[in-house]
Amino acid sequence: MQKYIARLSFFFTALFFCACGGPSEVRVVQGSEQVGNSPTGTLVEASQASIVHVDRSEKIATMRHGRKFPEGDFLQAIDSEGLRSSVLKAQPDKPTGLRTAFILEGEPQINETVVPVTEAEYARLAEIYPEVDAE
Repeated sequence: MQKYIARLSFFFTALFFCACGGPSEVRVVQGSEQVGNSPTGTLVEASQASIVHVDRSEKIATMRHGRKFPEGDFLQAIDSEGLRSSVLKAQPDKPTGLRTAFILEGEPQINETVVPVTEAEYARLAEIYPEVDAE
């Protein structure tokens, strides 16, 4: 009987957490700072594109929620202070849910947000980094 009550309790607890949904924002904290109610860290919208992995030897950054960017789009990684840390170029979309981008300039860091560059910056970068097919 006690096993039955424990299982039933676990089921209803799991059901409660599934029904409540998730948070609309996620607190990202670097280093050994406390996560949760920590007063430090960067508050990032859960649907905002962010860097989850950086491979400096291959010069590739992997983004979460990066599928909204068109292939070949020039992007910029923004650090916690709101400054651009790097310039990226979106690679072709893969069915995995994560998106990769070439690192063109700078050194992106994990948890930085990713946004498209302005139209003027796009034109400047298109001259510096032409398509391989166009050469």
